[in-house]
Amino acid sequence: MSIACLDQAELIEQALEWSCSPSLHTIYYANANCLNLAYQDESYCQLLISADLVYADGIGPVWAGRLFGGCRLHKLTGADWMGPLCERLAAAGANLYLLGGRPGVAQKAAQNLLERYPTLKIVGTADGFFGKKSGGQVAAEIAKLRPQIVLVGMGVPQQECWISSHQEALPAGLWWGVGALFDFLAGVERRVPSWMNRMGLEWLWRFGQDPAGKWRRYLLGNPLFAARIFRQLINLDSKR
Repeated sequence: MSIACLDQAELIEQALEWSCSPSLHTIYYANANCLNLAYQDESYCQLLISADLVYADGIGPVWAGRLFGGCRLHKLTGADWMGPLCERLAAAGANLYLLGGRPGVAQKAAQNLLERYPTLKIVGTADGFFGKKSGGQVAAEIAKLRPQIVLVGMGVPQQECWISSHQEALPAGLWWGVGALFDFLAGVERRVPSWMNRMGLEWLWRFGQDPAGKWRRYLLGNPLFAARIFRQLINLDSKR
């Protein structure tokens, strides 16, 4: 699996290009938690490998890239790129669909986006639980609306698995896994202060907001990720 070396502007340009494609494209993200899961779960790892683009959504892969001496990775978080993306979509007349989150969250996120970008076209929303509907029924409903970009916020690896398992029924365009983005857009979860974000401490902020739910991901996962990176560095040095 490779992580794309692109900045926010390049990410948005690629998203807009694929939104008009006659084929289906996927964009997924990778952070320390994603890479830990991919190490343990071969099927999820293959989904990341098969994606059209994977970008860094966390400071862990960015630091790892520097240690390995590859191209410079940029931390590209949905709460940062969503505004510029909506501006470009509104200007181009492109449309958007929000899928995922707890009941009511995607709808509230859409309302907040439309207040900020009145000309943005959001053709529909659905939560990630579907009520009495099956995943296939939800996919069919989305297909009828023909959205150009579908943001799927179900968390990893559920969002990637859902897209893959329903891919034959999905319309062309861009399907983008966005994790907890709708919680930020809806105001359910508070955004990290800018100074902590600049210092690469978003993980600490998110842990402080939900220690019971995220202690395993950060207090165990981050050291595990670091240990794997340093082990790879040692192995590379031993082969030189």
